[in-house]
Amino acid sequence: MNTELARYETIVTLNPATEWRISVTDNARPDLANIMGNTDMYYEATLNNMGAGQVLENHSPVFATQALQFVGWKLPTTLSHLAFDADGDSLVYSLDRPMLGCSTPATYLPVSAGGIIDLSDTNGGVPCVATLPTTLSTYSPTYPLSSFSFTGACPVKTATPSFIFNPAMGSMSFTPYLFIAGTSTAQQAQNKYAVVVKVDEYRRMPNNTYFHIGSVRRDMIFIVSNCGINQNPSLAPITINGTSQAASAVIPVTAGRLISLNLAGTDPNSGQILTLTSNAEQTLPNSEFTPSAPGMQPTAQLNWLPPATLRPGLYYCTVTTTDNACPIKGVTQQTLTFRVTNTTLATSTATAKAVTTLAAVPTPFSGQVSFRLAQAGVQDVTIFDRLGRQVATLRSAATGEVTWQPAASVAPGLYLARTADGRQVARLLRSDTE
Repeated sequence: MNTELARYETIVTLNPATEWRISVTDNARPDLANIMGNTDMYYEATLNNMGAGQVLENHSPVFATQALQFVGWKLPTTLSHLAFDADGDSLVYSLDRPMLGCSTPATYLPVSAGGIIDLSDTNGGVPCVATLPTTLSTYSPTYPLSSFSFTGACPVKTATPSFIFNPAMGSMSFTPYLFIAGTSTAQQAQNKYAVVVKVDEYRRMPNNTYFHIGSVRRDMIFIVSNCGINQNPSLAPITINGTSQAASAVIPVTAGRLISLNLAGTDPNSGQILTLTSNAEQTLPNSEFTPSAPGMQPTAQLNWLPPATLRPGLYYCTVTTTDNACPIKGVTQQTLTFRVTNTTLATSTATAKAVTTLAAVPTPFSGQVSFRLAQAGVQDVTIFDRLGRQVATLRSAATGEVTWQPAASVAPGLYLARTADGRQVARLLRSDTE
């Protein structure tokens, strides 16, 4: 896809200050449709490591999705810019201006206004056009490319600017409707747009206030391409314990209890090979994502055993569905939202009992794994696979020690050990290497 990733790492000790800026300047940004081109490109991260009277250490948020370059003309597109933070800081996403230098924003260009969009091919071939509003002025951080929704009926509809961004999870949804055919540099420039996502991180302080500790930015160029008859794939409704729900619906989770999701990809174009990928293992602690081989109806299993000590709140991961269309692959990134509560809050009866998560070693394991129960004494322990099927039944030693030596025929993957009363669980991840 004509992209190159360069990664530079170092460890820097910075003196306490209310603001540090770590920046890079590059040249030259190409001609674009939404901002002035032939300029420098400026990237930065900020840090405030002197907050609330104390010196703070910090890891910047890391984007957990790949920044895509190509988007399809007239194709509804959903992309994620989800990030994770090693310090557990709260993240807030926003759309921001491209920068030419420190405190020097790029200049936005006027939007093509007063024209028309041919919608005949998206309305079953029925003659249909949409008029662009004459009130459109210039592009902006929150409207960085020509995306529209439509009202009214054919033969003439009305176009309304529509670029949807979610500040809680960093996802964006849009449909590009302006495309200039041609091979000249000037023509190609009219299909390129600069889009910037900023992530601000806030740290919860001992007095329960939130302190703005830093920020990072992702500066991208989206290239609108004519994908012909190809349409983007999507994630089908998910299945949780036999119950189906929309992938966009919030998924309730209890800390210390395993949840298993069955996922499937779907595509309106018949015969295409789809692939499912996810960043769940980066963003959800103690999780495993197991996809099937690519195919016309690919599936995946997402298992998550949230640590019993996990702080209640919203947690996210992204599942990406990709087709094999040529020359531009169709991609949809669906963000899954989990609402984690602790066992006490999730229980409605006084007789419910808390769940203890046990630490297994080694993790992952190959030939043998061990863990110790919270109470000494001989107890029954059952091993389940990721589909909830019973694999083995063990007996603990008098000390509470449990050791499992699975047969060679037991496949690598995630297993769950659970005591008979269900109050103690251990996550067992078997690898395929010694």
